[in-house]
Amino acid sequence: MKQCRKCSVYVDDDLTNCPLCGALAHEETSPTIYEYPTVDLKKQRKLFLKISLFISIFTVILVAAINIAVNHKISWSLHVLFAFAIIWICIGRPIIKRFSVRKHLTWNFLGVIALLFYINAWVNKLADPWAFTLGAPIAVLTWQTVLEILTLAHKGGRGNYQISLTKLFAFSAICIGISFIWLKTCGWGWYVCTARGFIDVLTLSFFAKDSYFGELKRRLHV
Repeated sequence: MKQCRKCSVYVDDDLTNCPLCGALAHEETSPTIYEYPTVDLKKQRKLFLKISLFISIFTVILVAAINIAVNHKISWSLHVLFAFAIIWICIGRPIIKRFSVRKHLTWNFLGVIALLFYINAWVNKLADPWAFTLGAPIAVLTWQTVLEILTLAHKGGRGNYQISLTKLFAFSAICIGISFIWLKTCGWGWYVCTARGFIDVLTLSFFAKDSYFGELKRRLHV
């Protein structure tokens, strides 16, 4: 039996129109449900990373082959190799591992410091280690500023940022010792970084005493 779509009267199968109202009759059907294919973002992400890795490796090999063919040695192609290495360390690895903002910042600033040392080594073979005496302290000072802002901005997870500030303070103090061992002197940069780190630790000890020392005890397993 067919059903009139206007007055809902059932009509014979051989009739195309309703004898009551004259409207076109049709069979009762359930509403059509269209199922859209699901997109697997995880697979797309892995595919993108694999394609990017293949392009990076292919580019590095091609550039190295051209360098050897033209200059009979590896020289300027090292710049390309280092550039891809920095990109994968600072961007690729955090994306693959799904790092937090704090870890993203850590790898990005470490990449900046590595870049400064690379330029310094390539230009003058570290005869004047400006990357260590000037570049790295500026990067650490910027790093400290960003961590301080994030510590104030984040209501939860502040302990991780507080520990990061403490690590930077310890790192700056260690760099003062390295300066005296390596250069027999120490510039103002690492003194400023260490002083600022000490102020950060002192501030946390007074204004965030419970959470800060609680996080330290947890990290040190005390």
